[in-house]
Amino acid sequence: MEKTVAVIIELSVSVCALWLLFFLSTLFHELGHAVGYMLATGDRQWHIRVGWGKRILNTKRLTVNLLVFDGLFSPSKREFDSKAKLIMTLLGGPVFSLVLVAGLLGLRCSGPVLQSDFFADSAMEFFLNTALSVNLFILVLSIVPIRYFHGEIRGLETDGLQILHTIRQHDDSIPPV
Repeated sequence: MEKTVAVIIELSVSVCALWLLFFLSTLFHELGHAVGYMLATGDRQWHIRVGWGKRILNTKRLTVNLLVFDGLFSPSKREFDSKAKLIMTLLGGPVFSLVLVAGLLGLRCSGPVLQSDFFADSAMEFFLNTALSVNLFILVLSIVPIRYFHGEIRGLETDGLQILHTIRQHDDSIPPV
């Protein structure tokens, strides 16, 4: 009976840790868009939605839903007065994801830096590898020029496709985000 309870507790902690990892990875990417937007426009009015499904948290700047496998940055100004400002906003997310991947890769390659008296070394290694994989996936998916195929963002263009369309435009009209 004690082993069963221990397995249930360990599984519950692992699921919560994985949820938090996906949430933080998505949030960090979307915050990159927010920073790019603020640097490009000077506007501080924006909103980030992480996930879909049942709403867990809703504030002025952030909405968190139960299934945290996607995110969406919504600037207050939907129109940009230059291609450069739009591209800077779009690049913010992938740049933040790249920085996070580089940091996690540095941790991964530096050896047994993450040791804990509370968590087993294999658990720490698992979560580090998972964090690296998740953020690499977010980075690659965001820069590949396709339309999203899952969640509430299904059909929307990735950052890479939006950047490609913006660069290819020959006139000065900037499409809304």
